[in-house]
Formats: sequence, structure tokens, C-alpha cells
Amino acid sequence: MDSFLLMLNEVLTDASKALSSKSRYDILTALSKGKMTILQIAKETGLSQMTVRFHLKTLIEAGLVRRSNACRTGGAGRPGTLYELSKSLTMMSFPPRQYMLLSYVLLSALKESLGEVQARAVMYRFGKKLGQSFRMDIERVFMNDNDYTAEKFANHLINACFKKIGIIAEPAKVDEKELVLKFYNCPFEEVARNYAGLICDGFDNGFYDGLYMNMHNRSFMWKKTKSIVKGDECCEHIIFLTSGDNKKPFYENNINNQKSVKFQVPR
Repeated sequence: MDSFLLMLNEVLTDASKALSSKSRYDILTALSKGKMTILQIAKETGLSQMTVRFHLKTLIEAGLVRRSNACRTGGAGRPGTLYELSKSLTMMSFPPRQYMLLSYVLLSALKESLGEVQARAVMYRFGKKLGQSFRMDIERVFMNDNDYTAEKFANHLINACFKKIGIIAEPAKVDEKELVLKFYNCPFEEVARNYAGLICDGFDNGFYDGLYMNMHNRSFMWKKTKSIVKGDECCEHIIFLTSGDNKKPFYENNINNQKSVKFQVPR
């Protein structure tokens, strides 16, 4: 999976060229948390309202942001305009790349060939391998860090791991026993809504099992308490620090009190 991480870095470099302005990226990050007025965006990003207006025009023309319903802000005059991320999937490439179509074809073929349970097992296995690759990368950073804290761990997870795969996240709670992380977007949302079993219960669970298992000589247990695909406003994970001797990976998708399906991963 190291070769995959190298490829991912190349893709991110190309994407950063397309979104060449840090200000525009900051505006998109702010809007990932929900609808906002220009004043709210300015406060969230630290940009002036004039700068926000300038970049919003570019983002709207690119199809990344759209105007939403006007809202009453409590002051006199016309209601303020709300802005939100566009719900349409925008592929910034020329000629257009049809990776979404390929994703649907491959997942459909996998499910038809192996059946739901075994297809989910395959996705879990490859998700876990990817999670382990990220975990080893994080461990190298903290290997010689004598001032290791839960806050450092959470920040590195968000900025060096989740951000790399397109997840906009922030910590809702950080202490030495428990981390609560909010994910404001799902990088696989369009596909996951059609193949939730393969993506959410398979690939995602495998990824987080591989990522959190015995990291930095400490083991973790985690559970998902909210899911965008299930209709929540965000995805949310609670990560519990457990004994360093407990190296068994654990996950509990407790959405709607449903337990995760156990299956044999094919070799």
C-alpha cells in the first residue's frame, strides 16, 4: 500500500494546483460545516468580507459552491444570502475522467461475483491495509517524541491522515482517555449511498481498524456514533484508549443499535 500513498500524494499535488488559492480552500473547508453567510465565512476564515465575496464568485462559477435560501440575520434590510457546498460532483479535469462510473462498475461486479458478505470482506481487507499504511506513517512521526499527547495525536490524525484522503474533520473532545472526532464530509458519499455495506461496513471499518490498532504502543477501541450516509449531519467517531496489551482490533457500528456483521476475510 505504500505505492498507493505515493500515488495519493501525486493526486493531491494536482488537486492543490487546481485549487491554487489557500483562501478558496479555507472557504470550502468552512462551508463543509454547513451553510454560512459572507459574514460568517469571514469570521470562520479570518478573511475580509470583500475577499470572501471575490473568491465566492470564482467558486460559484466553478460549480463548487452555490447560493442557498436567504436568511434573516436579525438586522435591518434585506435578508443575508446563505452559501453552501454544491451537491453536484465536480470533476476538475480535461478531458473529463469517469472514475465515478468505474467505481460503480467495479463495486457492482464485486458484489455480483462474490455476494454481499464476501464482497464486504474483500473491501474490509483492503481498507485495513490502507489504514495500516497510514498508521505506520504516523508512528514514524511520533517514534522519538517524548512529549506525546492526545492532542498531538488528534491533530496529526486530522492534518496528516484524514485531510490526505479528503476528510474535513475536527476534534469535538480530546483527553487522555477518549477522543471524539467529527467528520463533516464523506469522500465516498455518492458511492456509499448506493453501496453502504461495501463502503461503510467494509472498507471504512477495515480502514479504521488498521489505523487505530496498537498505534504508538497503545491500543485503541473505536465506535461510530453518527453517519452522513445514515442521514446525520456529520460522521462521528469516539476513540477509546485501552490497555497496551490489548492488540485485538475492535469496532462497533452502533448506528440504530445495529451490530456489525462478522465475516471471514478471504485470503
